[in-house]
Amino acid sequence: MINKRKRFFPKKRFKTFKIWVYNILENENSIYNQLYNVFALFLIITSTIGIFIELLNLEIKIPPDLKLFLDDYEIIVLWFFVVEYVARWWAISDFSTDFQRGFSNKKCKNYLHKLWCGIKEGLKPKLQWMKTPYAIIDLLAILPIIRPLRAIRILRILRILKIVRYGTAIKSIFGALKEEGYLFGIIFTLLFLWIVTFSQLVYIVEYHHGNTDMFKSMWHAIYWGIVTISTVGFGDIHPVSDAGRFLTSIMISGGVVIVATMTGAFSAALVNRLLVLKEGELKMEKLEKHIVICGWNETAEEIVEQIINLKIDKEKPVVIVTNVPKKEFEIELPRDIFYKKGDFIHEHILLEVGIDKAEHVVIVAEREEGLSERNIDARTALATMLVKNLNPDANIYVEVLLDEDADIFTKRINIKEIIIHGQIIGKIMFSSILNPGATTLMKSLVDKEKGIQKVKVEDVGKFESFGNLLSYARQYNYLPIAIEREGETIINPPDDFPVRDTDYVFFLPSGA
Repeated sequence: MINKRKRFFPKKRFKTFKIWVYNILENENSIYNQLYNVFALFLIITSTIGIFIELLNLEIKIPPDLKLFLDDYEIIVLWFFVVEYVARWWAISDFSTDFQRGFSNKKCKNYLHKLWCGIKEGLKPKLQWMKTPYAIIDLLAILPIIRPLRAIRILRILRILKIVRYGTAIKSIFGALKEEGYLFGIIFTLLFLWIVTFSQLVYIVEYHHGNTDMFKSMWHAIYWGIVTISTVGFGDIHPVSDAGRFLTSIMISGGVVIVATMTGAFSAALVNRLLVLKEGELKMEKLEKHIVICGWNETAEEIVEQIINLKIDKEKPVVIVTNVPKKEFEIELPRDIFYKKGDFIHEHILLEVGIDKAEHVVIVAEREEGLSERNIDARTALATMLVKNLNPDANIYVEVLLDEDADIFTKRINIKEIIIHGQIIGKIMFSSILNPGATTLMKSLVDKEKGIQKVKVEDVGKFESFGNLLSYARQYNYLPIAIEREGETIINPPDDFPVRDTDYVFFLPSGA
């Protein structure tokens, strides 16, 4: 594990690519997923046209060249969804991490048993995914790729069920229509009455003038009205009388206004929908193992900047929950970092960002007008207890303003990761006064790539003492500086300090 520095971490490009694939196929909060869903819906609908005609025995003859194209197109779409199914199976979990966890299980004794435990643990989340309803639909949809099964028409038509999976792509459209349903109802009714009324008036006038070759019935007149008011105008039906043309002019003029109003209302509804997402009204209950930052101040801004620089937001979702308007942020958030407007001391707000399934929760001392430092720390304490109650397994990191309040979090709320605002900065600056250059050293120590790295001892090897670990690490230009055991950190332990497999060791790599 310590042989080469890069072995401490997965290969970045490979991991980033896998997360990118996951975001496209599985992450409903990703814009890439929404775009992919639209594309997949197009493939499903267009590839089932020929199947529906055959299955329903419609009296429609498909031209031979189109029939050949549809058959080839169906095969291409089938192979596309086969690749998609394999990609979902691959991206749904990290096999190597799960395998290592199973392989290191102490209940597994010999090598073959460990190997079996690793394989079983690695495949477990993938097999669980295969049993989900969506995965079953996906599997049924690609079964016709096996030629003998292609004769079973019901299997071919089951592909249409995949629309259920990709339905999220059109939820926003239907949501926009639903929100403005009353307005759309009025406009559509007005448009319908306008078309029917003027179509019948023109039909009567043209019938009176003997134009029965084109205006054969009232239905032909309505068809003409729809084509005309949509400004398509095929020219197969048109009025010949002056009165008919005059009425047509009025119909087109009014129709353009009504259609433009409907188009504008629909566009406004979609824009409002997008603004809702942008302003943080989106619910994100389905997020898992993500990072939640409660509050916004200079500390949160620095954390987010580091997340962006190190591309952590590409690896796992990040959500910011705050009352501070997004436009007041001094940094621009990438699309992979979600913004939720709301007060993080309210349970429903936290649940809307999936706090119960979050892996890391950062609660900063967000300042509000009229609140003292004591009151701000009280809000932080309330939020901390709420998060701890909703998600006892989350890693919680808290920032407080007053030194005396830190004891409350440590002793009563049992929070170990506490930062007192300004305290660390003050200590670093004072250390630099006594030891010039200490500030640069501290920056290096907290650097993600060059700084301290925390690794489980069993991932490095087996060692009886800290001295053995130290000798081994120095061969590869690493320096162990501390051991973490059951939440307690022992800095620079003596050489005879016994090391356990369950301990964590902090390494410092060599370099400038």
